[in-house]
Amino acid sequence: MIYVDLILNLALLVALTIVSGFIERHPPRHPRLGVMLQGLLFGGAAVLGMLRPMKWAEGIIFDGRSVMISLCALFFGPVAGAISAAMGIACRVGLIGGEGARMGVLVSLSSVLVGLVARHRLQPEKKPPSTRTLYDFGLAVHVAMVLLMFALPREAIFPTIARVGVPVLLLYPLATILAGHILSDNVTAIRRLDELRNTNAFLEDIIGHASSPVVVWDAKLRITRFNQACEKLTGQRADEVLGSSVESLFPDSDEQLRATLAGECWLGLERTVAHRDGSIRTVLWNSSTLFAADGTTPVAVIVQGQDITARKQAEAERAELQSQLDQAQRMESIGRLAGGVAHDFNNMLQAIIGYAEMALEELPTNHPIYDDIAEIHQVGHRAADLTAKLLAFARRQTITPRVLDLNSVVASMNNMLERLIGENITLVWQPGEKLWPVKMDPSQMDQILVNLCINSRDAIDGIGTLTIATANRAVPAGHRAFHGEVLAGDYVQISVRDSGCGMSRETLDHLFEPFFTTKEMGKGTGLGLATVYGAVQQNGGFVEVSSTPDEGSTFHICLPRCETPPPETLRAEPQAGAAAQGSETILLVEDELHILQSTLRVLERQGYTALAANTPDDALRIAREHPGTIDLVLTDVIMPAMNGLELAGHLQTLRPGLRTLFMSGHPADVIARQGIIEEGIRFIKKPFSNAALAASIREALTDAPTVPPAPPVSPEPPLPEGTATR
Repeated sequence: MIYVDLILNLALLVALTIVSGFIERHPPRHPRLGVMLQGLLFGGAAVLGMLRPMKWAEGIIFDGRSVMISLCALFFGPVAGAISAAMGIACRVGLIGGEGARMGVLVSLSSVLVGLVARHRLQPEKKPPSTRTLYDFGLAVHVAMVLLMFALPREAIFPTIARVGVPVLLLYPLATILAGHILSDNVTAIRRLDELRNTNAFLEDIIGHASSPVVVWDAKLRITRFNQACEKLTGQRADEVLGSSVESLFPDSDEQLRATLAGECWLGLERTVAHRDGSIRTVLWNSSTLFAADGTTPVAVIVQGQDITARKQAEAERAELQSQLDQAQRMESIGRLAGGVAHDFNNMLQAIIGYAEMALEELPTNHPIYDDIAEIHQVGHRAADLTAKLLAFARRQTITPRVLDLNSVVASMNNMLERLIGENITLVWQPGEKLWPVKMDPSQMDQILVNLCINSRDAIDGIGTLTIATANRAVPAGHRAFHGEVLAGDYVQISVRDSGCGMSRETLDHLFEPFFTTKEMGKGTGLGLATVYGAVQQNGGFVEVSSTPDEGSTFHICLPRCETPPPETLRAEPQAGAAAQGSETILLVEDELHILQSTLRVLERQGYTALAANTPDDALRIAREHPGTIDLVLTDVIMPAMNGLELAGHLQTLRPGLRTLFMSGHPADVIARQGIIEEGIRFIKKPFSNAALAASIREALTDAPTVPPAPPVSPEPPLPEGTATR
């Protein structure tokens, strides 16, 4: 009968472990509360066991509470063990009592103690105990129980040991093994479930907090994962898109979306994504497909993105900068070529114009070849205008800067500009207030305005409006203009805006290149805007252009601010009227023989005594040997062995008070910085007319000497005839 009673207690123990597993799988929110529930559960089972015990003698009972309390302490720790033991002790002492109460209390305490010691050594929460370990544990608990039978009354000790000792040592360790394995399996399963939950939560955190957008969809193309980076990318919350079709995220990609379900991977698939605020992002997507165990059924598609919007913008900016650099280098190369050609061409034109003017002076107007010579003369001047424009583009134009008020300059040109653009176009003038002064050649400002207005006039078909406005402008560091970055600082801006046909991007890319034109054949040389560009660049400014087809164009010309206030009146330029006459002696120095001969004849015809020198050494020799006075030296700038400024300095040493007039096809670096003639130095550009030369000579003869004397030098031997010049 004792075995049947013990087996019934074991059945209660098995049921107990099942309920315990349920509590472990559905723990309360507070972990300590779960431990207390386990203690109450095992303590309650111990109490139930004591209510139907195996009764040996009055007050002496045996039940399964030792197994329950010890296993509770082993698997759930001291709190649960203490609760279960306390409940068992309270029931044993308070409800049952009798001669075996003392032994019952000691058995409960020893079971808790053995369970806690075993927990410390075995650590069942980390490694499930084996069958042998559980048997040894159960045997230790119940050996202690048998030994505690000596706490019974003396007359009951040996009869009790004889009656229940063997069954306790046989059945109770086996019951411990059975219940222990059930609890161990529950603990292991729960631990693995916790690990799985933690792993799943960790993976969810990784996906959710990943810096790259991650989106997952199932076999029905429904979005199942949508991380925070995706929310930031699209402006949509995850709860708004979960369960919706992925086609909302990838419009017009139906074929590629379905291909992912077949296992086709996206590797750097570039797609644009629209943000809720309307902005567009560019993203590279990579995908992988997760299949079921059969290897063919798609379960999910995981797609990871890389936002490359900033990179695309940087690439576009680099491409734009490279384009600007290429354009600037191309225009610089064209400018050097144009400047070199124009210089040589001016020398030839000087001879052509000079000889043509002398021939026209000699021939009567009714002479058979008079008109032919006049045509040669006119074509020569047109060619001179063309080379002047090339030099302006090449930034080698000879200029005489003045401090200007652009409002006054534009206002003085309004009447002329109105006649230039025609009656069908309304000219609107908007002067800026308190405009800063600028420093530049007034003739260049005239060039800029005339060319821009002509360009706008030709862009307007029929009736239109042309607006000219001025304003002060502060340019920050890093500002980019039409052809690259410009210096920060204060600028004066003059804007020319028209209501014409506008320009395409392709036209804008070539806008300032010489000879580029969109006009019909014969209606433009393609040098107007090139002249504007060169003049602005030569004065340290920059150009900005904005234009849209059919919406007109706006040109912003920005020139550096000058701190010096403008004078009330501008210095008048020499006027070329009737050729002035004179009787002074002029030393003419020119290394180009045909220019030397033609200019010599012009001077003699104007009444001057001309001394010709083909080299600087010849000029120094003549200055030493000529017995009379020399009133003026007219010298070229670029010559072999010695430039014009150096020659003028040495001649000042030999002939103090000698006046100087320079001439050249373009300014030389020794007397000019980037084509700007120093104030006070007289200069005449080739090709010049005979009347202009005469006027410049008369002005130079009235000026005080401006070239400082140079230390005397021994003249070097003249170069052989035919030596190439610069």
